[in-house]
Amino acid sequence: MTITLLGASSGLHILIINTPLPLIIVILLACAAVGWTFVTRRNEYVGHLLTHGWTPLFAAMLVSSGAGIVLDTFVSRYEGFALLAVVIAGLPGGVGSVYVSRLSTSLHAASITRLPSTAADTDLDVPKSAVPPYPSPRLVVTTLLLVSLPIEILFLALVHAFGWLGLPFIFMLFQVLFFCLTVLASLWLAQVLTNFLWKRKLDPDMYALPVHSAVVDLAGQLLLVACYEVASLLGASVRNAGEG
Repeated sequence: MTITLLGASSGLHILIINTPLPLIIVILLACAAVGWTFVTRRNEYVGHLLTHGWTPLFAAMLVSSGAGIVLDTFVSRYEGFALLAVVIAGLPGGVGSVYVSRLSTSLHAASITRLPSTAADTDLDVPKSAVPPYPSPRLVVTTLLLVSLPIEILFLALVHAFGWLGLPFIFMLFQVLFFCLTVLASLWLAQVLTNFLWKRKLDPDMYALPVHSAVVDLAGQLLLVACYEVASLLGASVRNAGEG
């Protein structure tokens, strides 16, 4: 949905790029940001949040800059890189964000009911009657992987059927494999990062999600580069015309 909105708004902005409207829009957005800041500060329930959560946002911006460099470097070298990068980075990032939210909810619930302090501590000596019916982390990881894998396969089938991607079948196989690796890496990072922040009394929903999304975006694109390189070493034609 984010990419769809970005593409639609970018297409509209191209139509007005040589007019004063872009500058007017920027000024209006800046004024709106200042205005909503004052409104939020006057709200006693959420005003304190204005000073929290900036560190992960700036860290995510730095990591995202690295992802942008990777995209700019390889988008013209490999066929279909920009198209595949959106999915191999975006879908695992979304799956990992779901896992972060799930773990964070479990941790908050556990802290209220005086259950184990981490979502993975399911083997402690706690009466079973006191444990809420949360699924185990292993079951959640397996479910999220099995849910995302068909989406990736369907995406590859559609872009190939519509002629948007003419890469060989062997590359498609490696693409699915590297996609699974990206999803597993995203889920592992989600659990490690969530538990790390929770132990330091930081809300994972606020601090983990921006950093996690940015890191998975970068890691996904790097794994996609590795996928292209492996397929190329096996003799598959994956480079754009004019690239050695």
